[in-house]
Amino acid sequence: MKKYYKFILFLKLTPLLIVLIGEGIFRFLSKTDPDEIRYKQIHCLYDFSEIRLCPNRNESFIRKDGKIWDIQTNDFGERILSNNIESTNLWLIGDSMAMGYGLPTNETPSFYLKSKYKIDVRLLAVDAIGTNGILRILKDSLKFQKSEKHPEKIYWIWNPSDFIDDEREKVGIKRYLYPIHYLLVRNSYFYRFLLPTPPANKYTSYGNPILYPKSHITYSNLRKFFSDPLVPKEKLTILFSWGMAGDGHPDTKDLNYEMAKEFFKEQDVKTIDLRTKTLELYRKKKPVYIPSDGHPGPALAELFADAIAKHFLNLP
Repeated sequence: MKKYYKFILFLKLTPLLIVLIGEGIFRFLSKTDPDEIRYKQIHCLYDFSEIRLCPNRNESFIRKDGKIWDIQTNDFGERILSNNIESTNLWLIGDSMAMGYGLPTNETPSFYLKSKYKIDVRLLAVDAIGTNGILRILKDSLKFQKSEKHPEKIYWIWNPSDFIDDEREKVGIKRYLYPIHYLLVRNSYFYRFLLPTPPANKYTSYGNPILYPKSHITYSNLRKFFSDPLVPKEKLTILFSWGMAGDGHPDTKDLNYEMAKEFFKEQDVKTIDLRTKTLELYRKKKPVYIPSDGHPGPALAELFADAIAKHFLNLP
């Protein structure tokens, strides 16, 4: 019986010892965290399965093309231009395109709105978030804001990446296992070696885009979004433009933009279609996209800001 207990103890302790040794080795070999891991560490887990930016962070990162970009957040985990808190009548929602992933602060849509038009923006956007996540952030912000401080206008920079992000949404048992995975990815070198995280935050399309049917989960989530009684649909305007294809050109073969535009019209939601203007900028060799990434570059970020300002200020 004594030998049996020793054997059970051996079976329990051996895997733990292997993990501890592996963790020690990989921590020793990794002198510093790569930017990919440092970027994960400015994100915090919210409500089990949802990732948002951590509050009160100010970090800089290096893109694949060698350019440095920075990101600063406030007490609510919202990306900001500076610590000067301003009340604003304009809210910008969305994922990484609205957030300005990969862009220095002075090249984001929020910056161009402030510097060119003196419009302060409240930015409610997190990279790689899906439709339901955007809805929750907007509703949380509306709930905890006095009605007199609610925005006059809300703009959503939308992209077909939501078709992928919505499919990845954590449901069922995954919702409860995800916090463990998330904490291990952030903190364990050995876990990251055993289970490498696939590249994230890439909008580049490879091959021929898939045309998603109206029965897709994203369209269901959008119907839920637009019908939510807390969402002031009359204040909402959706902007969209061409994403970047794998060859670096605007992905004009993606038919999802046109189908989504028709869907938004059916839902009586206002849209601003910037595809034609994006093509004009691209033909002029403006930095429309971040190289080897696909997210909006400074030229497209400024185009978003110009369109929002024109609509918000009723400019011709």
